[in-house]
Amino acid sequence: MEEQNNETEEEGKEVSETKTETTPTEETGTKKTIETLDRAEEINNVKSRNLKREEDLQTRKEEFAARQMVGGEIEAGQETPKPKEETHKEYNDRIEKEISEGKHHD
Repeated sequence: MEEQNNETEEEGKEVSETKTETTPTEETGTKKTIETLDRAEEINNVKSRNLKREEDLQTRKEEFAARQMVGGEIEAGQETPKPKEETHKEYNDRIEKEISEGKHHD
């Protein structure tokens, strides 16, 4: 029985020591608050960088779209398509077709 009492007392000490360690004191609370604030600041910095990247990307997309609307640019390695030249027969056939459809008033 004495051994059981000693074990119980030792367990009680361990439990009370554990409780003391986990009981938030002013210093531990301050450390946790500082850690939380540091983490929040880090998250905020990451979000700020991501927002800046998104804004830059959006600006680039808008500039690209504007350039395409105005005249566009050729992608690297591509040649500008040359307009096909009509033969005399193709030209004559096209004009006759347009006249028959009423597109020319000659």
